[in-house]
Amino acid sequence: MSDWKIRRLRGECAKCERPFETDGERILTQVRLEGDALIREDYHPECWEEPVDAIFWWATRFAVKAKSTLALDFELIEKLFFQLEDRSEEKIRELRYLLCLMLMRKRRLKLVKVQRGKEGEAMLVRQPRRKQEWRVFVYDFEPERIEVLRGELSSLLDGDLGADDEETPLDAEASDEANCDAPSVGAGDGS
Repeated sequence: MSDWKIRRLRGECAKCERPFETDGERILTQVRLEGDALIREDYHPECWEEPVDAIFWWATRFAVKAKSTLALDFELIEKLFFQLEDRSEEKIRELRYLLCLMLMRKRRLKLVKVQRGKEGEAMLVRQPRRKQEWRVFVYDFEPERIEVLRGELSSLLDGDLGADDEETPLDAEASDEANCDAPSVGAGDGS
């Protein structure tokens, strides 16, 4: 199992470096894999270019003040889960497993069966009332690690304007608050 590193939201555009200042300001966000880091980059709409190497991208709104409670956007999580279907990188498979667990907990996915093969153990899951199945590789995370990963996933999707370093290893304690809403979602081509 590898430690993820996530570069956090810094409150400024990744291209022009002009800060986001207006509460509710529309921004475009992409997540990509660079070496051993999952990188979140946020852009002003006028600086946005169609992502070439993004794992996923979406439109969201910047919030000047962080919310007092953590709220995950399960529609965004579901779209990210489906977008990562054909990715084979270990970190992406770990991320997809975590997304799957979250979606199963919210009953957006159901377990069909567990398979064991050369590549390891995998779950076959499907959406309720649908026939299409998706294969998700299983990882044996400790319960504490799942909570840390969930917090970091929230930081990746919702952003974090913390004043600490630019990268945070996932095995560090996570007590992040969401500071962006994700009212509209788009998916990159995953290539």
